Amino acid sequence: MIRMKANKVSSQTRKHIDGLVLGIALALLPFGTRAHPHAWIDVRSTIIMSAEGLISAIEEQWLFDDLYTSAVLEGLENDNPEKTEVVGGFAAEVIENLGPYGYFMRITADDRPVRISPVTQFKSEMKGQQLLLSFTAPLAEPVDPTRHAVTFAVYDPTYFIHMAHRPQDPPTIKGAETAACQARVAQPKPSPQAIARAFALDRGDSPEDNLGSLFAEKVHIQCK
Repeated sequence: MIRMKANKVSSQTRKHIDGLVLGIALALLPFGTRAHPHAWIDVRSTIIMSAEGLISAIEEQWLFDDLYTSAVLEGLENDNPEKTEVVGGFAAEVIENLGPYGYFMRITADDRPVRISPVTQFKSEMKGQQLLLSFTAPLAEPVDPTRHAVTFAVYDPTYFIHMAHRPQDPPTIKGAETAACQARVAQPKPSPQAIARAFALDRGDSPEDNLGSLFAEKVHIQCK
């Protein structure tokens, strides 16, 4: 992982990012006008366990869809040095904008919110033709999963972006208590009314801050 500062991105490069990584929606793509979501992210999560058997952090990798990636890199050819700068600066812009929203992550212990400390380890790169964002979300206070029911979800509250783990790439656990713990993904079960709300929203409509939670997976961490 590398630590990056947003002010290292030149003003020329920033014009390719501004408007694409804004506020709670993360980005508003320049195509499509009807129905949520507008972008898709494949999520990979790794739960980090300390030597004492406590959950100390969650590592995230977000793989953005082809159309979103094309929007961010619009007009930039592979041999354009500015493309490298845009790709490298993408992570700093995303992390800065998502900080006030908990980095699109909600972690709970016994249904009580667990605070995430500021993210300082992050990077962005290309994986084939798609943007890949990687970052580590450290818990403000490590949690003992043998004493508390721990869950987390990764989602855009306004559901502009659909975020989910791929079935072939479920959450994993790394650290001292790996053998004694498991992570189980519970799929969302949105009601027909929620689905209708999502598909009825126009890009220009005011976002609904609770809509994304209805479509969010929940990862349950269970330890013996």
